[in-house]
Amino acid sequence: MDHENGCNAKGKAIGMASYLFSIVAASVFVAVLCAAAPDGEGVGKFVAFAGALTVALVALSPLAGGVDAWVDGIRSEWGSELQDTSIRDEEQSAKYLAYNIALTASEIYGLELQDVSVSVCPAKDVQIFTPEAVQIALPAGTSLDTDEASQTLSKLFSCAISVEIKERGTS
Repeated sequence: MDHENGCNAKGKAIGMASYLFSIVAASVFVAVLCAAAPDGEGVGKFVAFAGALTVALVALSPLAGGVDAWVDGIRSEWGSELQDTSIRDEEQSAKYLAYNIALTASEIYGLELQDVSVSVCPAKDVQIFTPEAVQIALPAGTSLDTDEASQTLSKLFSCAISVEIKERGTS
């Protein structure tokens, strides 16, 4: 646990060093430009203004994308809350995939969307949503080659999909 905190603190220090370096580099660059600019009424003031604006934007740049990173950092510190979000995202992805598979199957095979039942089982212990198994159940009386449908849909969605026709009397 202490090792993780040490790595996190070191990462924050490196990030701060990069931030300070960018401010110093922008300041030096602007100073060189101001020194090289002619001492005229308009040009010198314009270069000075543009330089000041550049340094200000570099100094405030963490606020543009940094707010999101800061919020993400807060979320990562609250592990259980992040895990709950991850589970919700996984469920959302599974529902989205199931809907798209049902929609595609109904379009290809001329079925009613509400007759196509799709079950998606996500793979465990992976960083991103990956379907481990997808099962499609079609109503009894549907006349289609389930093996061909499984192959076609598996190729379309790049995952293993099994298609079966329910027997009469089963739900």
